[in-house]
Amino acid sequence: MTKKRRDRHKNEGQEPRFDFDEAKELTVGQAIRKNEEVEAGVLPEDSILDKYLKQHKDEIEADKFATRQYKKEELVETQSLDDLIQEIREETAVEPTIVENDFIQFDDLESTQVTETPFDEEFDTEEAVETEYPMVDSEDGKSVKKQILYGLLAALGILIIGTGYYVYRQVTRSTQEIQTAQSSSSEQNVQPILEDFNSQYDAFYTDSNKTALKNSQFEKLPQLKALLDKLEGTREHTLAKSKYDSLETQIKAIQEVNAQFEKPAIVDGVLDTSVKAKSNAKFTDIKTGNTEIDKVLDKAISLGKSQQTSTSSSSSGQTSSSSQASSNSSTDSTTSNASPSSSASSNNSVSARDDSYGGLSSSGVNLQRASSRVPFNQSAVDDSNNSAWDFADGVLEQILATSRSRGYITGNQYILERVNIVNGNGYYNLYKPDGTYLFTLNCKTGYFVGNGSGHADDLDY
Repeated sequence: MTKKRRDRHKNEGQEPRFDFDEAKELTVGQAIRKNEEVEAGVLPEDSILDKYLKQHKDEIEADKFATRQYKKEELVETQSLDDLIQEIREETAVEPTIVENDFIQFDDLESTQVTETPFDEEFDTEEAVETEYPMVDSEDGKSVKKQILYGLLAALGILIIGTGYYVYRQVTRSTQEIQTAQSSSSEQNVQPILEDFNSQYDAFYTDSNKTALKNSQFEKLPQLKALLDKLEGTREHTLAKSKYDSLETQIKAIQEVNAQFEKPAIVDGVLDTSVKAKSNAKFTDIKTGNTEIDKVLDKAISLGKSQQTSTSSSSSGQTSSSSQASSNSSTDSTTSNASPSSSASSNNSVSARDDSYGGLSSSGVNLQRASSRVPFNQSAVDDSNNSAWDFADGVLEQILATSRSRGYITGNQYILERVNIVNGNGYYNLYKPDGTYLFTLNCKTGYFVGNGSGHADDLDY
């Protein structure tokens, strides 16, 4: 036994006294606490734990008795405090250092070292110890400590879950509020741009049905593209881009076709049939997806192709005419001896154009008379003064205008030939400059029909 412990046992046999001289140096509160210690048998050399045990002896004994009565069936007399601590460690998976800090092994109270402090500080520490360890017992308090530990762990778990859920709800709510605010702000900013885009887009067309484009608007396409770029990333961008892409395709198609002519052939959706194709023009079929615009493009392309054909035929015709002129010059004496009736018969067999109706001469051109819808009748043709050959007012002009708009002919590049008189009506054939048959027409009614697929099977007589 150490000297300190022997002195303590010796002093415990003496009657405790509160020295009056010592009390004079203390405050009232300190004096009261000192007197309570003296009455409890606390000695100066006692540790903090010894002081606490002596001052709360009755309470500790009462707690020990209540604990035994409540949990005596769960206590195992032979189980040491070390075994209980080990069991708690295994069940709660708490790190050993934490358990050792939470529970003081009281089996060897004599080995507990407490740093001695001045009287006031020591007394304050005792109060803290009383709060942290309301009951101290080696075996009887084990079950209560176990329950407290489980309760703390459960409370901690509930706290963590509750805090996590609260934080999650706050974050979600804040995110939704931010997104709503951004969406509202975005819609307010986008709406004016979208309205401006649609307004400028509509201005490219001549009508609300978008059937024709204004040529004067073509140069403003970059401005529309700038507005489209401002809509990037918005839900309105997809539809706007679809409109822009379609418009761009239509404009490029018209510009490409117009570039093949000496001046624009398509202006504000209308085809100018008086335009002439360039000598190096290249025409290919173009589709934009806009039905009405595609129709005008087809007519312009057909017009250009027919001009290229007629130019080629005219060159061949001129060469043939030169050869014929040379031949006529060499046989001039023979021709001069021919009778007038022979010349007239020759002219009727290959009908020349009627100067009053315009067009080209059929001289030297191989006409496709075999394709005529009305049989060729030379005797009717010879009756040149018959009023049946006279066109009704406006009929020829209307037929020629329709032919030009459809690309059948260009300008006055056509051959018009008398074919037959049926029921008092004169019938003519219209040919391309190279002799290609187009259709047969009634000079009185304006009815005309060709051999193309899908045309009328019957004539008007």
